[in-house]
Amino acid sequence: MFALKKNVRKNKAHEVRVNSGRLRGRKLAFPDAEGLRPTLGRTRETLFNWLRPNLVDARCLDLFAGSGVLGIEAASIGAREVVLIENQPQTATYLAASIDSLGLQDICTLHTTGASDYLAQCSQPFDIVFLDPPFAATALLEQAIALVCQRGLVRQHIYLEFDQQQESAVAALLSTFELSPSKTTKAGSTRSWLISAC
Repeated sequence: MFALKKNVRKNKAHEVRVNSGRLRGRKLAFPDAEGLRPTLGRTRETLFNWLRPNLVDARCLDLFAGSGVLGIEAASIGAREVVLIENQPQTATYLAASIDSLGLQDICTLHTTGASDYLAQCSQPFDIVFLDPPFAATALLEQAIALVCQRGLVRQHIYLEFDQQQESAVAALLSTFELSPSKTTKAGSTRSWLISAC
């Protein structure tokens, strides 16, 4: 693993910083991969201010993990368990190195598989589910929301992040499951919604 971490650091393309909790200020490296855009710092600050009371001892799912910053920041604040799903092997390699270098092996579990494949076989629910797929992948977002709700995989909150052009499709899907956002924020064309459990 040491050689892996050294190689990742040597070739890293980008970094994102953890905003809060015991790992505040630590950096996560991630590759220059299509569709990978970590949640902005100011958006994460708002999100985790919303979620902070619910994070202590929580079980969280970061379904389209990418850099892993949402799941790792949840762990930094106090989540008991974080499962991260990333289907791109190169991105997963960076994420595994971040988990290792931050000493989060006992909290964070990484699966290199597709989001829908994971949800289809998952049976244990999560307190909080983070859904932040590539913005071009509206079908992935729709399928993820449907599976999470149909399979009863969330107890408290779903966090959705998507492009403004997807807003009508997302609103229609939420209506199908009789859901609506309890809190919202936006940054440029990005929309961030917090949804109460299905």
